[in-house]
Amino acid sequence: MAWINEEDMKAIRSQADIVDIIGKYIAVEKSGRGFKAQCPFHDDHDPSMSISEEKQIFKCFVCGAGGNVFSFVQKFENITFPEAVYKVAQMINYPLELPGIQVREKPDPFAKERKILEEYTGYMAYELFSEEGAQAYSQLRERKFDDELIRKFQIGFAPSAGQSEHFFSAKHFAPDDLVNAGVLNDGRAVFVDRIMIPIHDPKGRLVGYTARRTAESEYIPKYINTASTPLYEKGKLIFNYHRAKDAARKSGRAILCEGAMDVLGLEKADLHEGIACLGTAFTGDQLQLIERLKVPVHVWYDNDRAGKKAAYTFGKAAMGRGIPFSIVSNDGAKDPDEVFGQFGAQEVRRIADHTISFVEFLFQYLPDQYNLDNYEDKKAFAQEMNHAIVNTADEFERAGYFSRLKDLTGFDFSSVNASPVQERINKREPRRPAYIPKVQDGRQKAEWIILSSILYSKQFSLRFKEEIGFFKDELYRQLSLYIYDLYRLKDSIDADELFAHIEEEDVRNLLASLVSSNEEPGEELFEDSLWKIKECTISEQIDKINEQIRILRDPVQKVTLAKTKSVLIEERNKIRNRKEG
Repeated sequence: MAWINEEDMKAIRSQADIVDIIGKYIAVEKSGRGFKAQCPFHDDHDPSMSISEEKQIFKCFVCGAGGNVFSFVQKFENITFPEAVYKVAQMINYPLELPGIQVREKPDPFAKERKILEEYTGYMAYELFSEEGAQAYSQLRERKFDDELIRKFQIGFAPSAGQSEHFFSAKHFAPDDLVNAGVLNDGRAVFVDRIMIPIHDPKGRLVGYTARRTAESEYIPKYINTASTPLYEKGKLIFNYHRAKDAARKSGRAILCEGAMDVLGLEKADLHEGIACLGTAFTGDQLQLIERLKVPVHVWYDNDRAGKKAAYTFGKAAMGRGIPFSIVSNDGAKDPDEVFGQFGAQEVRRIADHTISFVEFLFQYLPDQYNLDNYEDKKAFAQEMNHAIVNTADEFERAGYFSRLKDLTGFDFSSVNASPVQERINKREPRRPAYIPKVQDGRQKAEWIILSSILYSKQFSLRFKEEIGFFKDELYRQLSLYIYDLYRLKDSIDADELFAHIEEEDVRNLLASLVSSNEEPGEELFEDSLWKIKECTISEQIDKINEQIRILRDPVQKVTLAKTKSVLIEERNKIRNRKEG
């Protein structure tokens, strides 16, 4: 790896979040302090792969696969390590130049459909500025869309069915591919006389459209979206996610809206962290995408009955996933695009900042959903409020909320709840044991501890080399050689850097096991393990002598071996006495 600049390696490792990268290949979900997923490297039916965002490693507790972000991409794509580094750099838009590297891309089974969407989007972008698109363009300008915003979001205009169909024919697109792309149905163009807003998947690839009518008519739906296709699964998509994720992390929040036009209203106000669910119901896949942003969410839904219900539904789902969020308090009942049109960017930004807690929202919303004059309803309301307070409120907020709940219902929950810390502990999943390649005997357990020790301490490494010098386990020996090699250059080892130097997959898996075990043995444990290995080494020598004595016939040789055995037994007894003392 000498020809890959170490500074580049460090920069890519620091910028490439392993959860995001793995999430591009497989479904990842939050689990306690980390994440989990079904392991793609064996026939996994339960999530057995653990992903540590803190340590930036993954580890499967069934098949033993493990490593860092580069290791995962290398193994999943079946490419070389340099190719994996290069591919990760591409994913995060890091400018890495590696002459001679050609990454072997997996063939895209939907390449034809993607080509159709890309070319059709370009065609409709052109049509928007044509004579046919003049009315649609005028409507956008009336709503204060400038050309920069239009081009950034690739907004276009779908002309008459005949014109779109002529375009498809001129491009020689196959009818089945057009149907799979979602732009043709029963031989006719799906989108006609509509303002077209492209929708992308989390990787930024075009998958479909949300389309707004240009003519006002009660017989024509105001909005239609692409129907379900091999590329477009509404429940797995969030509008503008691919653009907003970096802006959300930079601003420290995401703003969740109901529709694409709401997100565009935020954009007009120079707020680039807006995202929208393609409908009001949230799926697990969409929640997972929001979870991966790792920022609080400001929920800006309409202030009407449907909007409040949608905010309530999202809040319950987000609360169950531990996603931090608050509700935008919008008494004006207007969406971001309407606010911008009437009051301008400053008012949009003010409202986006004006939030209330989910508990406060529930105090306003739930009394209309329950009959508080009915005892059973009042009890159910109080229990739901208590659940929200316990799971979302900080400790200093709880007393006030419980007091309000008692005043409203007469039920006092203040003395019956565990503290938030205790509740999180109670919910925490039992920790899985770290994967070890072999069944451990006494010596191997001691070698495991020694290996962990030398990984975290150069001093321990020098002592082990001086007093014992080798590992009996071949895999441990291989990893130790990599560790010694790095210690010749540095006084401490970064595990992520060590992964980059290891070529053998089973050695990388062993390192992942060590790192994921959270085991940083202290001096006493290291010392005990050192003596355990010495004791085991002597015992093995005694066993060999016993076997030689058994097969030898020469009595003189037997006596000589017996004396050697006696000395070894005495040394072993000293070690055991030392440990007992």
